[in-house]
Amino acid sequence: MAEYVTKRRFNSQLATGLAVVVLGVIITLIYWPIWGMLAKSVASSIAAVGLQEADPQVVGKYINVFTEGTFFWMCIMAWVWQTLVFGNYGKNRFTDRQPWAGLWYTFLSPILGVLGFLILVGFIGLWWKPFNLSILFTPKTVEEVKLAIEGWETSNFYVLVALVTQVPVISLFHKWPYAGKVSAPWDGYGAMLTGVIPAIILWIATIMPTFMKVTLGGHEILSTPFGSWPAYLAFIQCFIFWFLMPGEGGEGYPMKLFAKTQPLMGFIGLAIAFVGGFVTPAILRPILGPLNLLPGQPVDLVIASFVLSIIVFMLVWHHLFDDYPSASMVPNVARRVLTRIVIWIVGGSIFGIFWLKTFTLLPFAGNTHLGYPVLGILAGQFVLLMPFLYLNTFFDKWPFVYKVPVEQTENNGR
Repeated sequence: MAEYVTKRRFNSQLATGLAVVVLGVIITLIYWPIWGMLAKSVASSIAAVGLQEADPQVVGKYINVFTEGTFFWMCIMAWVWQTLVFGNYGKNRFTDRQPWAGLWYTFLSPILGVLGFLILVGFIGLWWKPFNLSILFTPKTVEEVKLAIEGWETSNFYVLVALVTQVPVISLFHKWPYAGKVSAPWDGYGAMLTGVIPAIILWIATIMPTFMKVTLGGHEILSTPFGSWPAYLAFIQCFIFWFLMPGEGGEGYPMKLFAKTQPLMGFIGLAIAFVGGFVTPAILRPILGPLNLLPGQPVDLVIASFVLSIIVFMLVWHHLFDDYPSASMVPNVARRVLTRIVIWIVGGSIFGIFWLKTFTLLPFAGNTHLGYPVLGILAGQFVLLMPFLYLNTFFDKWPFVYKVPVEQTENNGR
């Protein structure tokens, strides 16, 4: 097999990162209209019998949650499994040259997402009507359409709790106790199963009560966690920020301040994230509330969007800008990590305010006048984020970072 040398089109980390960001934005503006139109066409066709009896608002809601579900499972959930849980295992199965390795792994994503959906939702749907596949995809009456909407919303946000439970297994626990004990992909299977159990518990405990209307003896038996969906989202986004920090440029901090071995590091990291999930919204409410950044909307929704913007910026800085500044630039660990945190907070805050003021204009977030579904203030940020993550983890920043055969570099040097 030929040996390759990695080359960059730009010597600067910042220039490379900026170039990939621009490419990612262009891809988003192209792929989401295509995805949205295809999802709308499929949903309108397979659910035509039920939709023809429904009013326009119900029809629009069904198409939107159907579109959201395809994206959440076939893109976000698949990426979490492929990259975070299994460490891109099998990406170079056929070749390590780009863009072919990336295209193969991108092709695999929707297949894995569909399989995951069928295993989890399809199995539960054998007995729970809202998750029954025939109701989800081919509702025959208006009541079945409404039931399908409930099922889609509940199943879609399994992805949210999966992020909250699967990712800490990697970012905080570093795949303990599997890493170093078993080889890939078995460490990935262990991490997957470890995260699935709490994900299902959290899904039943928080997502089902939020979106499902269950009564017993004429009495409602469920209540929304935290009192409202925006309040729950604010907590979750702040929780995510704190548990992502150690693995996305924080070099293990802040949990390494208290422990340096597993599983104690992981448990401390979880405790920090849990406290941060409660404390951060309380700090942000008196700051963001008076600014009235989203008139008429709950301040907790503003907090959720604002913190998600900081998370997006942090992920982009980690994946595309290679955690600038590097250790060679700033040898002192404390100074280096604190510098990155300042970059995340400042850059993410600027992006967060910009997003709140412009997302209604964007053709993948809030512009509802384009004839296809858009995913709104929160999920719209994931529509933007995923091309950045795919470009780094699947495509290795190609075409701005590429491989050249050693023989070719030697010949060029002659």
